[in-house]
Amino acid sequence: QIPYPQSQSYCDELTIKENKIEIIAKRSGSVDLKGVFLNHQSALYRQITKSLVYYYCATRKPTQIKKIKIKRLTKKSSEEVVLNKKDITQVVNSQAKICALKNIDLNALKLVFLESRKAHGFLFGLTYLIKSLHTDSKLGIFENKWKAFNAIYKAAANATKDFDCHLFIRNDLIDNPDSYPLILEKVSELTEPDIRANTRWIKFIHNNFPTIKQTRSFKLFVLRNEDHRIIKIFNDTLTVREDFLKEKGFYDEVVDHLNANTATVNNSHLAATLCIKYAYFARNKLVHAENIESGFRLVPLNKEENELSWLSSLLILLIQDLINTNYRF
Repeated sequence: QIPYPQSQSYCDELTIKENKIEIIAKRSGSVDLKGVFLNHQSALYRQITKSLVYYYCATRKPTQIKKIKIKRLTKKSSEEVVLNKKDITQVVNSQAKICALKNIDLNALKLVFLESRKAHGFLFGLTYLIKSLHTDSKLGIFENKWKAFNAIYKAAANATKDFDCHLFIRNDLIDNPDSYPLILEKVSELTEPDIRANTRWIKFIHNNFPTIKQTRSFKLFVLRNEDHRIIKIFNDTLTVREDFLKEKGFYDEVVDHLNANTATVNNSHLAATLCIKYAYFARNKLVHAENIESGFRLVPLNKEENELSWLSSLLILLIQDLINTNYRF
């Protein structure tokens, strides 16, 4: 039994098996059967979307849809519409790496069947997460994972502004590390050379703190991070903002902080910096067309695509952690 959108009392019956999904829905009005697939805002289409999201997360297989049959029964008549495989746009292709969803807790995933703002946010995010597993483009993979993260962090934070949501997730990572086992285990294995090889740190600093006016913000950014790997990167790249820091009188404070944390381990700080602050920078570079379109890169391997692929491998873990503990939000 799953709640029926736009109703406080009615429920639809949903059965999900490995080779079949069945939805039994009672409606007081006449439903345009062909229109169900044309109106993505319809209540029945939303139920279909929920069932497919749960199905792919549960089976972890890129199963292709062979047939869709929708049938309307009344006391006096019946009507049926059938879509065969050739008529269907598949959710994922047969090579999609759906097994990447293996860490999602299926009990926590039942949230998508509910009718609430939070449930809708997680549902929308999961559609992008699943689609990210079947695109051939590394840029497309990252873009869809970021969209998934965006929808889910807004639902978790109950906020609409990116800055407020980023701050919420960062604080939650720091305050509740036990709720983030997947991403924190992953970043615990990272070394400073790993991070440097997969990021453009100096470009990131130049982009986020471009003039002397942002020097105080840069100082605060440094002081918010204590993990020794990020500290080492700051030490190695501090010269790009050394003059600004000295002019504003912040240099000694920053250097003291760096010297005090050369051996500090703080995986929550590292995860937040890479998955939120740095990934947001990479996302903006991609979305705002601040680089050459990837199709004009004449060799398959390049630093930007490798960076986005690496960030994608981190984001999917953070997203799954948020899904698995969504009851906290």
